[in-house]
Amino acid sequence: MASARQPDILVFLCGNCVPKGSRLPRQWKQDDSHVAVREVPCSGKIDAQYLLSTLEGGWQGLCVVTCPKGKCRLAQGNYRAEIRIGTVKRLLGEVGMEPERVELLRFGPDDSPEQFEKAIGDATARISALGKSPIRANQTLTPSG
Repeated sequence: MASARQPDILVFLCGNCVPKGSRLPRQWKQDDSHVAVREVPCSGKIDAQYLLSTLEGGWQGLCVVTCPKGKCRLAQGNYRAEIRIGTVKRLLGEVGMEPERVELLRFGPDDSPEQFEKAIGDATARISALGKSPIRANQTLTPSG
């Protein structure tokens, strides 16, 4: 039996901002990368530490999809997500990684499903073009004990 491969790019998708009629798959292949989608109740619930842990785990990059500015259903979740994404990008730059490995997209339930799916595909293609994570490339297995 073949072992399952860890996806390379993670898309965090606010459940309140998915356009009606969207058919975004939960996993797909983007160039040489595998993409996985995780729906969250609100983009504001994604902590910067969680985003950094994802990247530290060797993920190639990530994308966070929030509600449009001023239209968050849960007050200021999209604003919090924007601040956290900015923090993560700044920290990536400080440690010598490309800040472009993290993207923020804004969509609402009334937006076009085709534009939504295309924007996420374009974002994951840009992340994929950056290549494998330098963290994953430098990870080595060491014996326990």
